[in-house]
Amino acid sequence: MSRLTRRLVALAAVTLLVAPGTASARSPDARSDTGVTAMGSDDQMVTEAMALERKWVQLWNERNWDELGATLYADDALAVPPNHEPIRGRAAIIEYLRGARDALGEFEGGTETFRASASGNLVSLVGEYSARSGKLRLTGHELFERQPDGPLRCTVDMFGFRDPLA
Repeated sequence: MSRLTRRLVALAAVTLLVAPGTASARSPDARSDTGVTAMGSDDQMVTEAMALERKWVQLWNERNWDELGATLYADDALAVPPNHEPIRGRAAIIEYLRGARDALGEFEGGTETFRASASGNLVSLVGEYSARSGKLRLTGHELFERQPDGPLRCTVDMFGFRDPLA
């Protein structure tokens, strides 16, 4: 089984199975409302992934492509933008994002997280981004994976537009 196939199977498992004790949140600020008081390793990974997601928005807005690529995406990451072939590899993803930045503009604020879960070395985040004074909303699903050398990196990045581009 290829590495990509294993990751996609893992993504499906993380998305479909919610094990007892799995971290879940409506938004980063709402985490305290979930009753989670002890930070287990799954909760810590979710917190780390949510911080990476906020960093992604910051670096996107700054057009800091080198840091965005180096700190957020795994070398062999896969992006699945709407109406586009899958994009394979960090360098190709960053090139795509550079081109998309002018059309989309800055993202406002952070993201609203609809679902966050972790299992093993994987974290799944589903949330919303907005741009153009809230007139453009995107729903994204990112899969983060703990890398062999330690950092958490995005390995699968999928998103779609909830509003038409004007």
